Formats: sequence, structure tokens, C-alpha cells
Amino acid sequence: MPMETLVYLNGKIIPEEESKVSIFDIGFLYGATFMEAVRTFKHRYFKLDEHIERLDKSLNYAGLGSLMNDIDIKAILADLLDRYTANLDREDDCWTCINITPGQGFPQPLMEQSTVKHKPTVAVYITPLPYSEYCKYYFEGKHAFIPNIRNIPHQSLDPKCKSRSRLHYFIAKREALIYDPDAFALLLDLQSNITESSGANFFIVAKSKIYTSQGESVLNGISRDMVFELAKELKIEAYEKNINLYDVYNSDEAFFTTTSYCILPVSKVNNVKIGSEIPGQVTKRLLDLWSKQVGVDIVQQAVKFSNYKK
Repeated sequence: MPMETLVYLNGKIIPEEESKVSIFDIGFLYGATFMEAVRTFKHRYFKLDEHIERLDKSLNYAGLGSLMNDIDIKAILADLLDRYTANLDREDDCWTCINITPGQGFPQPLMEQSTVKHKPTVAVYITPLPYSEYCKYYFEGKHAFIPNIRNIPHQSLDPKCKSRSRLHYFIAKREALIYDPDAFALLLDLQSNITESSGANFFIVAKSKIYTSQGESVLNGISRDMVFELAKELKIEAYEKNINLYDVYNSDEAFFTTTSYCILPVSKVNNVKIGSEIPGQVTKRLLDLWSKQVGVDIVQQAVKFSNYKK
């Protein structure tokens, strides 16, 4: 049986159904919500320091660097994890989502941002990993679709700031799902270069070399960085560069990276087949080494806890 969602909200651990945030919260009114998602391997958080550092940088970027001065987020995460894993299968894992807003700032003042300091809203929840949503794509490959909407230019909003301000992603995902229920939206920038998916970084493999979009145009993904670490250990060349659809259609392999599934092969982009096997050889080597380093067979764990049948 999957575990129930466990919620921390503003100092209290409560049932999910009791978690309530004011309609006047700035996160609700302006989309000013800063977030991180951290998964575990063997019931231990993976690259937690890197996630916390990115959260701090996102808050600093928005001028809210002091928001968390009085809150020990690591202690909150440790407490939730201890409670959650007490009855969790030892071969299973979970993930934790952190959401932080500047707090309630309405209904006054109406026309300007208040200079009064408000208590931040801190919401953290821990849930099962959504294995059943992605397991089959390790074997079949995920699809990608290029929607009409473009990614926000980094000159307007730096994508390195991880926030819930994602209306453009929502619109892109809806368009992708209409085109192909198995597709993630893969957004272009204003120059028609590939950027990222609505929840993942994107890579291609060409002539045994790995390429991904320039860092200025995408989230500096923790899993993205991990691919560069793994590639270095495997002595595979990996580069950041502008990637366009011509490059994608002529690639030998492609894959997404994100916290939950780590690496997910891509088999089609705009219904154009990518590569000759799923996963491709480079993608498989990366996944195998990742599994070895964390001591968990990432694919087989998803198979076991999703009850996927080939």
C-alpha cells in the first residue's frame, strides 16, 4: 500500500486535508512561490545540499534572501523523512516538495508591495514517487512535442530561479497532451533553439557525444549536473550548446532528466523517431552508473513499485 502524503505547514505536521493557505497569500496572488523537489535513495535524500543551495539562490534572485533566516529547512525535511520512512518498504523511496512564499500580503496595500515584513508560508510535503507515471518509458521511450508557446526569455525571468510561476508550461503541456497523450512539451526559445520541458532538462546524443541546451536558457537542474558528472566518469564528451530541431531529428539518442525518474529515454519528437533502440547505449550507460553510485537499480525499483509488465 502506498504511504499517505505527509504535510508540514508553517510549523505543524498535519494531514493533507487540513493543509490550508490564505487566499491572500502572495504565492497564490502573484505566483511568487519558490520550490524544490528532492528524492531519496535508500531512504536518504539525494544531493540535498545542492537543492537547498538552489532554493537559497532563487530567493536571493527575487530579493527575498532573508525570508528563511529563522527556519531550519533541513531539520523540517529530516523530521518528515524519519516519520514517513518508519513504515516504508526498505526497497522503496519517496520524494519531498518544498514550497515557500513571502506569506500573506493582501488585502492591504492594494496598489504597491508592502514594506512590512510578513511571515513566510512554508509548505513541505512528502509523497510516494510516481513510478506508474514514468516506468514504462524506460523501455518504450517518452515522446516530446514542440508547442506553439515559447519559453520565457532569460532576459525577462531567469530560468535558474525555480518557482511555481509556470503558466506558460501549463499551456504548453495542454497543447502537447492534445497532440500526443504520451508527450512532454519541449519548449523553444525566441530564436527557435531547444530549451527544456515543462519539468525536465533535455539532452541529445550524437556520434557518442552528449549535448544539452546552454545554461542561460534553462534551469540549472541537479539531475542535469549529475549527467555531466557521470559523463566525465564514463569518459563521454558532454557539452552545452544551442540545439535546434535539425539537431534533434538527426540525433542518435535523446533523454529527459529530472528529480523523480533521473533519466528517461525519448523515442519520438514531434512524431519523428529518435534512435534505433530504447534506451540508447549512452543513455543506458548513464542510467546504469547512476544506479551503481546510489546503490539502487533505478529502473527495477520503478518496475517493482509500479507493477509494470513488459
